[in-house]
Amino acid sequence: MKKLLTISVAAYHVEKYLGECLDSFTSPEFAESLEVLVINDGAGEEINAIAREYEKKYPSVFRLIDKENGGHGSTVNRGIEEASGLYFKTVDGDDRVRPEGLAELIQFLHSTEVDLVVTDYQCFDDRSGAVVEENRNEFPGKKYRQVYSFDDISHGIYINMHAAAFRTSLLRQMKRRLTEHCFYVDAEYILYPVPQIESIVFLEKPVYQYRQGMTSQSMDIRNMQKNCGHHERVLEELLAFYRECQGAVSPEKAAYVAKGIARILVSQIKIYLSFPAAKEYRERIQNLEERIKRDYPAVYDSVANTAVKLLRISRYRFYRVASAACRRAYGCRKGEKA
Repeated sequence: MKKLLTISVAAYHVEKYLGECLDSFTSPEFAESLEVLVINDGAGEEINAIAREYEKKYPSVFRLIDKENGGHGSTVNRGIEEASGLYFKTVDGDDRVRPEGLAELIQFLHSTEVDLVVTDYQCFDDRSGAVVEENRNEFPGKKYRQVYSFDDISHGIYINMHAAAFRTSLLRQMKRRLTEHCFYVDAEYILYPVPQIESIVFLEKPVYQYRQGMTSQSMDIRNMQKNCGHHERVLEELLAFYRECQGAVSPEKAAYVAKGIARILVSQIKIYLSFPAAKEYRERIQNLEERIKRDYPAVYDSVANTAVKLLRISRYRFYRVASAACRRAYGCRKGEKA
């Protein structure tokens, strides 16, 4: 049966948290409208056993997809392929949603054909469960539930993966699939649909709740050091996508993509800075920056990070100071390297 909203849950070694995640979708008011795909990314039978319990108890809502390991990008790709919902949202298996926010989202989807629905999201502490941060998508004059032209407001926003619910048909029109066997593909998911987005709307209540404080998370700086090559690969894929967009999308969409890639560029520089200061990493930063400035000037000019701008102004003479400050901010011990 056609559903209104598909939630794709990436489940890879999240046995400890998966029940809490799936519980957040079990309100009886969701049953007719919601499909939850629990995508086991080659993590073994314990994940399957948990998912089957929910399939058995809520057969109209939950469906297990057991697949070989392919990374987070592969779970999203598979979710898009399998989705029966008119709209699509991703949730990691160690995170959760706020049922009241999800209820508002589903209710709104009954009466809209907008391309992208954006909701605020929260971060909560892994140990205490308390909400520690709320992330809002603000811009001057924003009104909730008003449908905007994406091009008209794209200069003032950047939509995070946790905030987005896309029309599923739009995602299936993307010319690119997310990179598989690779971390850090969130930016691909949020940028690859941009050429197809014409309309966007914002809702009041936060939906997604992102778990913070786990050292196993890919965004922990030590894991980012270890997986630096993955991050570099995603940056290169996004630069290739930007080349494809040139002349094929509106200037507003091209500028939005450039702004999104600039954020990944800053993250890449921060990874290099987080290693113990060395000539190798200074040269990596300089070589990357020189190439981006030469070949992708719009991306280079879209960097808003103050620290990176100061590095540029100093012609990277402040590299060691910047590296020490970055390592201190991330809590890296002296000489420590992932």
